[in-house]
Amino acid sequence: MEDRIKNYLTVEERLAKTDAFIPYGRQWVSEEDVQYVSSVLQSPFITTGPVATAFEQALCKLTGAKHAIVCSNGTTALHLAARALNIGSGDLGITSPITFLASANCIEYCGGRTDFVDIDPITLCISPEKLEQYCRTIRKPKVVVAVDFAGVPADLAAIKKLSEKYGFYIIEDAAHSIGSSYTYEGIEYKCGSCAHTDCAIFSFHPVKTITCGEGGAVLTNDDKLASRVRNLYTHGMVRLADIMERNDGPWYYEMAELGYNYRITDFQCALGLSQLKRLESFKIRRREIVDRYNNAFSGKFPLIALQFPQGSDVCPHLYPLQFKEGKAMRHKVFHDLRKYKIYCQIHYIPVYWQPYYRNKYGFAEGKCPNAENYYYRCISLPLFPQLLNEEVDFIAERIKSII
Repeated sequence: MEDRIKNYLTVEERLAKTDAFIPYGRQWVSEEDVQYVSSVLQSPFITTGPVATAFEQALCKLTGAKHAIVCSNGTTALHLAARALNIGSGDLGITSPITFLASANCIEYCGGRTDFVDIDPITLCISPEKLEQYCRTIRKPKVVVAVDFAGVPADLAAIKKLSEKYGFYIIEDAAHSIGSSYTYEGIEYKCGSCAHTDCAIFSFHPVKTITCGEGGAVLTNDDKLASRVRNLYTHGMVRLADIMERNDGPWYYEMAELGYNYRITDFQCALGLSQLKRLESFKIRRREIVDRYNNAFSGKFPLIALQFPQGSDVCPHLYPLQFKEGKAMRHKVFHDLRKYKIYCQIHYIPVYWQPYYRNKYGFAEGKCPNAENYYYRCISLPLFPQLLNEEVDFIAERIKSII
């Protein structure tokens, strides 16, 4: 019955007459996904086992990174990366203010001090120029968490040059950018390849391009770093006889350092591995939706549509639209769209506005003007592979009618 209603009603009528709504993001779990997860649930391993290993190998093949360690979520991946790089008490870490909380919190978890450098107004990623100015005039950080935003890669090659000059580590927060790539000196690099970083992380939350339900991964080309991440994510336990202080038998293990239970299950990895097979088709459909939005907003409207930097091949995670008239128009559009059951999101509130950072470090408005200007004007429109063309058109038309 529901399918017949969809066939005969317009998008507006369907949303008004049924319990349907359009979210800003949604996972797509296929029957093949379900069957593979089900088969793993009936196998001898359901916690971390051979499917997790297969998923790690698939991520290495996708990105070109030497090591991938899958874990419970993107936040734990960031924490593991920061711990493995020995970020500790008093160490300075820098990240973008336009990101989710975890990109900054991972530094705090390790006892470090987080600060923020403004974004490039075009890419919406951390500005290498602003970062160098910070290093030169304020303080050299121990780590920079370079966030790929909306699928657009940060300028990792430029940040790598700065790391060589000022001596800091780089973590690529690639939670938004699995499937994206960038070109440097004529060579294409996948996001997560760690070609210009010490390590990278992925997130497999349901609104990301592929999902495990929850899940994350740390990627690196450094053997020692990979080994430390593996020890940390499973309580700091080691079983290798040549590095243990004693050995009472094949059952024996030692906790070499304080670690965590950040493991992921095989059945979650089964979903991720199955989804990874459709990454390219997800990317194609996401690009089609972005193109459709951009075409709809190409007229004389006071809007700034999403643009991809030259030399990048983006798998879009978000569609951030900006209103030239600022926060009053953004507020109106956000609320008016909800009347049509179109649920958008804001990505992101500048992290240093959060009470934790404001109260601890005294951060105030005006710290990162580009980030704040973007925040006041932005709205993330629905973007996911199952979004219909008619729905994209409906969303765009409602926005144009509102403004």
